[in-house]
Parts: sequence; structure tokens; C-alpha cells
Amino acid sequence: MALSETAISDEVLGAPRVDRDTLAADDVVDRGGAAAPTLPRVDRSRYQVSGELARGGLGRILRARDRHLDRTVALKEMLGGGPEPERRFVREALITARLEHPSIVPVHDAGRGDDGAPFYAMKLVRGRPLADVAAAATTTAQRLALVPTVLAVADALAYAHSEKVIHRDLKPHNVLVGEFGETVVIDWGLAKDLGAGDDDVVVGGWAAAPDGEAGAGAGA
Repeated sequence: MALSETAISDEVLGAPRVDRDTLAADDVVDRGGAAAPTLPRVDRSRYQVSGELARGGLGRILRARDRHLDRTVALKEMLGGGPEPERRFVREALITARLEHPSIVPVHDAGRGDDGAPFYAMKLVRGRPLADVAAAATTTAQRLALVPTVLAVADALAYAHSEKVIHRDLKPHNVLVGEFGETVVIDWGLAKDLGAGDDDVVVGGWAAAPDGEAGAGAGA
């Protein structure tokens, strides 16, 4: 059962959008490389957790209810780690929040709870990994029906590249096909922000996405 960082098998997308001005402020992220990116303190009690959707080596994705807006979202949080994993987690949250495109999971909220642990909330999207959908497409007609999905992925990546962001981990398991025809590129945990002077090399992700209950988000 493959897990993918922002998603689950019936996957995750749903909550309020992150204030991009806040996330880009000098006290939130220093793009000059002198200081590690960080996140502001927020009231995490607005989210009522109802279950776990996915888990990886350093983090997990939870199903939660946003009490303020009365809707279900996916919460991604760290499980332990250290300064470097936390830096990558925060960077992932900021990069994903910055990318506003119909085929990229929207980030609604990001910050640190009372315990100081970083997390972010994503739209909860229900669907299946493209890998599963493609495997089930056995006729020519079914395969041709996936062309719009492939084009949507290409469009999302072209947009990300225009924002100087490279995904670096694109594969069928990191593309969700929603039950209403949505196509969403997930798991930006290994993304490289060319505009931030990021020159690190990452080998492998730190979370996975499930094929089970159904749900998904921007990654675990």
C-alpha cells in the first residue's frame, strides 16, 4: 500500500486559505538563506481531529473538522524529527501554500500549535492515485479518457515552474484523480524553490500516501 505525502486513497482537500502576505512576511520566512523558514503561532484548537489518514517516517495526515468554518480538512503534522526535518516541513508548507492552481492541493492554514510543533491544513480531496486509475483502464476508450488528466498535470507543473518551483518527485502515486473528475498533484515535500537559493539534495520523501480509506491532502 503506497502512501504519498499529501494524500490518502479517498484523498484529501478542504478548509480557509492561508494568508499569503503573512506567510511571505520577513518574520515568517527569510529567503536570503540566513535564517531557517518558520511559521507563526496559531490556535490549533479550531481543528477537531477525528482520525488518521496517512503516516510516514516523520509525519502523518489527520482528518479534522475546522470548527470555525464547519468543514472537514486534512491536517499534516510532524512526528518528532529535528531542526533539519522541521526546516523541510516548514519549507514544504510555504511552497505548497504559494502555489495557487486548480490542480495543486490548496493550503488553508499553517502555523505552530501551543506545543510549538508545525502543522498545516489542506483541502480534503476524495479520489484515487492516478497509478490505480491507470491500472484499471484496460480499454482504449478508458485510456484516452485519461488524456485530460495528463494535460492537467502538465499544466500544474508548468505553473509551478513559472513560480520557480520544481516538484522533483512526480509519479502516478502523487497525482490524485477525484471522484468528480478533479486532477490534483500532491506531495511537494521534495520540491525545490529555485527562487529561494535552495541547493540541498534530498533522497526520498518522509511520508507516504495510503490506498485505503480514501482521502488525501498535500502529503504526510
